[in-house]
Amino acid sequence: MLGKCIGVGSSCEVYEWGGEEKVVKLFHTGTSRNEVELEYRNSASAWGNGLPAARPFEQVEWDNRHGIVFEKVDGPTFVNRFFEQLYDFQVIDYDNEESDLRKFARVLHDIHKEGIDGVVTEQKEHLKVIIGRPTLLSDDDITSLHAYIDGLPAKRQLCHGDTNPNNLIMSEGAPVMIDWMHAAIGNPAADVAEVCVTILYAVLPPETPPDVLAFFEDMRETACRIFVDEYVKLSGLTAAEITPWYVPSAARQLASGALLDDQALNLAKMIRAELHIFSGQ
Repeated sequence: MLGKCIGVGSSCEVYEWGGEEKVVKLFHTGTSRNEVELEYRNSASAWGNGLPAARPFEQVEWDNRHGIVFEKVDGPTFVNRFFEQLYDFQVIDYDNEESDLRKFARVLHDIHKEGIDGVVTEQKEHLKVIIGRPTLLSDDDITSLHAYIDGLPAKRQLCHGDTNPNNLIMSEGAPVMIDWMHAAIGNPAADVAEVCVTILYAVLPPETPPDVLAFFEDMRETACRIFVDEYVKLSGLTAAEITPWYVPSAARQLASGALLDDQALNLAKMIRAELHIFSGQ
């Protein structure tokens, strides 16, 4: 039943399952059954309502690990395609309506404009839980962060909750969002902000050639601007409504424990600076 490993994430591995049309997402030991059931329910709700999500078939257990069997979605992730363009020194075409960045913005807007009954998690409280207490933030930082989150504008829209660009698969030109565990009802600006924070604060691996690093530094702000431009055009949301959500989005990324040291330090520095401004108001 269990085939070769085809993907590794911070919380799981993905294997082929019973042939070529299905995969199983096996969560690391220690992931609770409740968390896995939550992702299964959210994924089923998203797929059942016609959103760009992989179809979940069933929950399973394998070697004392919880798992979910999904339809297999073939194609590179947004990150894979981005790095391919980066190493080919392909300049982002701002006017290209079919650029991956604009497709990403469109798929998020499609998600945010839907209302589905199966997702019930409240965004702000869930954010506080998954952020936890990252080692680079003090107890005082966390207290200020919780107050900051409480003060952000609340909305009642469907949000994916984990818009890491690795979670967008470009399958035959059609974008598919995976990993719906953190889907919630709240403000869609949080989803957009997480993509922006990823682009603006990403640190490339140390083995990256210097010319590629320089090219990335020159293009990252343009990439973020293109993404936001498309989302704002579709949604009516403004850039000024998105940027306040950088702080909890950065804290979410810190909590993942999957960042390079320099990236984590840069995010922590930004968070503390914004919290200082917030506390001084």
